[in-house]
Amino acid sequence: MGRLFKNLIWLCYVLSLALLITASTERSQQADGNELTISNFKLAVTTKDSTKKFYKSVDYPSSLDEPIPLSQGDDLKMIFIIQDKQTEKGFLPHQTFAVLTSEKTGDQITLIVQVRDNGKSKFELDMNSAPKELTSSPGNYSFDLIIGTFSHNHPIKYHIGTIEIDVPSTSPKPAPVVYGPKPEISHIFRPDEKLPPIWLSSAFVLIILTPWIFLIGAWMHLRVNVSLITKMPSLPLSSLLFLSSIIAIEVLFYKYWTCLNIFQTLSFLTGLGILAFFTGKRALSSVQESRILGIR
Repeated sequence: MGRLFKNLIWLCYVLSLALLITASTERSQQADGNELTISNFKLAVTTKDSTKKFYKSVDYPSSLDEPIPLSQGDDLKMIFIIQDKQTEKGFLPHQTFAVLTSEKTGDQITLIVQVRDNGKSKFELDMNSAPKELTSSPGNYSFDLIIGTFSHNHPIKYHIGTIEIDVPSTSPKPAPVVYGPKPEISHIFRPDEKLPPIWLSSAFVLIILTPWIFLIGAWMHLRVNVSLITKMPSLPLSSLLFLSSIIAIEVLFYKYWTCLNIFQTLSFLTGLGILAFFTGKRALSSVQESRILGIR
């Protein structure tokens, strides 16, 4: 029983394989019979003033005997129908494009051909908007039509003829450098500020020292009473600290003029200002106390 079951399975496998090979062979033969053809092939060249310069109607697979002239401002138009050779019905292939091959350099330029569902095709090459590769290298170009599709094993490579392009050669512009060395940037720094003349600095020094000259002159004229040093010891210390803070502030202004910046000056001035405030307050209080005691 088991052996009979195995034989049935093997027989089904052989029959399935035979059917698959038969179907594949029939499909291959059918595909080999399917071919594409081109009909109603017409080609025309018009100038920029709409004058017909060249016109030909070609029977596929014949090629043009004379070259197709194209100059500046000309417009090349080409229409045809792609058909299934057996059914003679319009067919839409997967790929349809025209290829221009330079006879001088061998470079190829591929252009798209517009095809409708019914197989009607149209190709246009306007020299006013032609590719730069075409206008930069005028001369003779081999003009071919390529048609291919998955359902037909025989694609079409149809040599239409030769295009003779006669336009002024325009060299393509070099592509801009995105990643590369840039021009050197020269930095120009502002020159250092010039110091004022010596006579101007000396004049301002005299102006700053003038209050001290008047102060010392006033003390000498009023005959400063130095006997308070022994009578009231607290007075000289506060007064000397107050006067020292004032002198230190004057020295600080001089240093700011010569070497310190504004931030350094403000930090020192804050400390000296606080010292001058408290020592001055204490000096004035001492003077008031001496007057109350009748010392002065």
